[in-house]
Order: sequence, then structure tokens, then C-alpha cells
Amino acid sequence: MGYDTDKIANGLMENYKTLFSPLQHKKISILEIGILEGGSLLYWDNYFQHLETVIVGLDLSLPSVEFSDRVKVFKCDQNDNKGLRTIAGEYGPFDIIIDDGSHFRKETENCFRELFAEVAIGGYYIIEDWAAGYWRDRPMYAGMVELINEIIARIPELSISESRVILEKNKALAFFRKGETGWQE
Repeated sequence: MGYDTDKIANGLMENYKTLFSPLQHKKISILEIGILEGGSLLYWDNYFQHLETVIVGLDLSLPSVEFSDRVKVFKCDQNDNKGLRTIAGEYGPFDIIIDDGSHFRKETENCFRELFAEVAIGGYYIIEDWAAGYWRDRPMYAGMVELINEIIARIPELSISESRVILEKNKALAFFRKGETGWQE
């Protein structure tokens, strides 16, 4: 089965499979911000095996894809705090949140501020394409690199127990794993 997602071509799925393999057969809840054509939601639906896993996607427009009952999609702007909190209230806490949305600092920062509290202990908050600020032909993404650095500087106060920043050709991921008290546990 083919999946209409750039996460395969740029190698992100290999990182995700390594990170998420312990969760593959557990009941989890996932939120993905920025779903484009829905290919990654279809992938998650196939990858995560537990029948009670819930996969939630949100974007400004919804794809015309048929999803299984485990997948829920919502039209929601990344700056819509009420909408974000409503979705989190119904489907959280999340074991995984992936922000692959606008890649603009303001929206990415807003989602992190609103949703990091909705990550379950031991869960992951992931920001994709954070290096967009390095792209010379796209100055509109300025600020993403600084945002990642600011989150890293706040690791102790945010109770982040583990983090990893990946920057490779065509790939930029930042993983933040939530702990009870942070990396000093």
C-alpha cells in the first residue's frame, strides 16, 4: 500500500519506526497537526496495531480520504486555542503529538504552548521541519530554529526527560519526551 506522505521519501518514517516501535501494539492516542492528503494518518492507522488506538489529525482543510473508525480528522487552525483545547480535551492526553503544520514560528509555538501539557507522561511532542528557518529561499520561516533552542533551554521547567534534535539532508526533527520531573529524574 502506498501512502501519500513526504515522511517516507525524506526518511522520517525510519526515525519514527525506531522511536515508536515500543508503542506499536499498545493502546495509544496520536495527534498530528498538518495532515495534507492524509497519507501519514493512513500509515499510522496501519502501523499501530492496537484496535483501540486513536489517531487524530487536524489541518486547515480536510483530505478526501476514507479513514477507518480509529482516525478522526478536524478542520482547525493552529492559532485556534479553543479548538485545540477542545480536541485535546476529547482525545488527550496524547502519547504522540506531531506538529507538521505551517512551519511558521507563531503557529508552531502556539501549538506547543497549548498542547505540550496534553502529552502523557512518557509521551512525545515532535516538531517536524524546524530547520525551515535555514532555507535561504524561504525567509518567511525565520524563527523556527530559535524556537527549538528556546524549548531546549526550558527542558528542566517543562519536565522534558529526553530530547533529540535531528538535522540531516531533507530532514529536521525535534523530539521532546515528557517525564514526570524532567531529565534529572
